[in-house]
Amino acid sequence: MGKKIIIAGEKSGEHLKNSVVKFMESKGYDFTDVTTEEPMSYIDAGSAVGSAISRKEYDLGIVICGSGMGVNLVANRYPGVYCGLVENVNTAKMARTITNCNVLAMGGNIVAYDLANKMTEAFVETEFGEGFPPEFAERLKAMFEEMEAVDKATHK
Repeated sequence: MGKKIIIAGEKSGEHLKNSVVKFMESKGYDFTDVTTEEPMSYIDAGSAVGSAISRKEYDLGIVICGSGMGVNLVANRYPGVYCGLVENVNTAKMARTITNCNVLAMGGNIVAYDLANKMTEAFVETEFGEGFPPEFAERLKAMFEEMEAVDKATHK
């Protein structure tokens, strides 16, 4: 079964989001575009994706605004969301491999269409711990879970 993906784009990143949507359609990815007819702010786009990922409604998310920074900051405010702002294919791959990011943030005024498509593919097709011994991923996953447990206990 493929990964369920959610995507949203803020007004200044909507052109890049539309390009990524066409690419994902061509690849046959299972995705939902939650960008609204009304122009979305970076807070709206980041919240739409971050909250859905936090509720585990989707496996992965993609958020796009002008710089990628705003949607990245907003998405990361939701529990269980690990959003990585990336600007190259290697970083998109490493966001999944090393940090188990579940949301990819990109800047519509920074990233070219072809590059965004390649970063999307790298992000979606890469698994956590890929290329590393299984103990590596298990250890990192345990560390993330421990951090989340401390965070929940501290911020009641």
